[in-house]
Amino acid sequence: MYRSRAVVVWRAALRISFPILILIGCATLLARQVPMDVVATLPRQLADITALQWTLAALLTAGSFLAVAQYDVQAHRTLGTDVSARRGRITGAVGIAIGQTVGFGLVSGAVARWRMLPEMGAGQALKLSTFVSLSFVIAWACVTGLICALLPAPAWTMALSLAALILLPVGAALLFWCPTLRVGKHRIPLPSLRVSGAILFWAMIDMVLAAAALWVLLPAGTLSFLTVLPLFMVALGCGLMSNTPGGVGPFELVLVSALPLAAEAGVLAAILAFRIVYYAAPACIAMAAMLRPLPAPHRSVAHASDWQRMPRSEVQALRQNGGRIETAGCAPAPIWRTAQTETLFTDPPRLRKDALKGLKQVAARHGRVPVVYKCGARLARMARQAGWAVLHIANDAIVDLADYDIASPSRGRLRRKLRAADRAGIIVRSNLLPDPDAAAQLDADWQARCGMARGGSMGRYCPDYVSRQWVVSAYSGNILVAFATFHRGSRDWCLDIMRHSDAAPDGTMQALVHHALQEAQAMGVTRVSLASVIACPDPARAAWRWAAERAMLHAGGTGLRQFKSAFAPRWVPRYAAAPSWFALALGLADIARSVRAPGPLPDANASAPHQEDENYELASPSAA
Repeated sequence: MYRSRAVVVWRAALRISFPILILIGCATLLARQVPMDVVATLPRQLADITALQWTLAALLTAGSFLAVAQYDVQAHRTLGTDVSARRGRITGAVGIAIGQTVGFGLVSGAVARWRMLPEMGAGQALKLSTFVSLSFVIAWACVTGLICALLPAPAWTMALSLAALILLPVGAALLFWCPTLRVGKHRIPLPSLRVSGAILFWAMIDMVLAAAALWVLLPAGTLSFLTVLPLFMVALGCGLMSNTPGGVGPFELVLVSALPLAAEAGVLAAILAFRIVYYAAPACIAMAAMLRPLPAPHRSVAHASDWQRMPRSEVQALRQNGGRIETAGCAPAPIWRTAQTETLFTDPPRLRKDALKGLKQVAARHGRVPVVYKCGARLARMARQAGWAVLHIANDAIVDLADYDIASPSRGRLRRKLRAADRAGIIVRSNLLPDPDAAAQLDADWQARCGMARGGSMGRYCPDYVSRQWVVSAYSGNILVAFATFHRGSRDWCLDIMRHSDAAPDGTMQALVHHALQEAQAMGVTRVSLASVIACPDPARAAWRWAAERAMLHAGGTGLRQFKSAFAPRWVPRYAAAPSWFALALGLADIARSVRAPGPLPDANASAPHQEDENYELASPSAA
């Protein structure tokens, strides 16, 4: 025990002493490079800095801190703290001003953020500070590498430039395919591509303005701004890695070594003035701000989502896939959050002109791309009028129960399938949950044959989820051979999960759906959706035909459409929309990823051992 304590003490001492040793080493090197007579002229050099230079440096510093404050806004969006952008900007500016000046920015910044947002808690403040620190270091490496590749820079920065050119596309791909980092039992959300792009953008603005603040303080004609910018970024990175307060030591050593020898005095004076304007002054303002923490906002009471109010019962699949009903514009809307999107899934109960604007605001609050998925023609028309990119992605198979008649000529194939199931002795039971163990085993066997069940817009089997649905089961004797579940809404039903064993005779699944349609008809339900099949957005174009064929192949071929066609449904087009074609492609790709590789089910659904199944509804995995 004593030995382990000694190791901890030694590690802490090394961690504290390391920045001090770096500071001493840099001071020694600076003393050898800068003669004492040059140091003696610093007061006069400071006095030579004009009021205009001080003013410009102060204005550029203010602009830089406005950009710096955006780091915390993006961190709050990623961590889901529900802190408003305004409060995030204020605490971010305070935390960074304190952290960069005091040193040990991870801890000092966390303390400052906790002080400004006491309702957040110390642990959350430390997570926030860690996110900001790590994201800035990565952003610094990427931005500095690009700047050094484009502008005059030391030759040794070529490696950093190459690393940045590799890191940017590779990092974007990793953030898309692996949006959550798993460490043991913990799942750490990574920033979305929109948040990552915002961090890179604000980091570039921040560093360019900070470099400009230093440049305006240099003696006139020392160096051009395009020469100073890469040197400043490299010096800033060296200061960051040293962990000394404000990067003192390495920052000065890099700049003095790289700038003209005859200008040491002017350069040192400019750096000292920069320290005053960019570090000391913001830190003093931040400490004054910390005297009065921000008041905690009024927390609105969260209401349970009323899925029954939605016009299409299909939306109830979101109950187990992270969906919620949130106000978009002035009306409630079913919102499905994926790693990259805030998706309006199907249609809201009331279509208003501000629905799309409200969706964009919801997406902006959470750092994601707004997408409309599987909406009807009316909302698609509104999206086109608003300048959004719109794509026909699927067709819903709708059975109108008012004229559903098994004897109609268009349902001849269905009658043959039903006769086959009847000859095989299949018994159909409804509104009675099958034995959970038997259903779970049937689901596991189905996945072993057909592959892992899909999620997202598709339901997955578990007793809690299925208990709220209408269930029809097929038995051969006393053995469960198939079951199907339906969402039930105020106006319609929607086919959800379908599972069958190898022993299920031909026509079993048709018998289940037909039985459910008859029962819904008897209950006064007006229509039942048999869910979607992939559509070709533009059959006249070979590229779209090829994409639709590939998407259909990945979704199981043409068998699903043939199955639904036996019921002679009415095919209703469904659309996807986003503010731009790039956003639409990204959104559909992310939805496809969420459908094909779903995350774990919520705790309420996780009580059953078999959580991995799929709905018989068809999302459009390849539509992007």
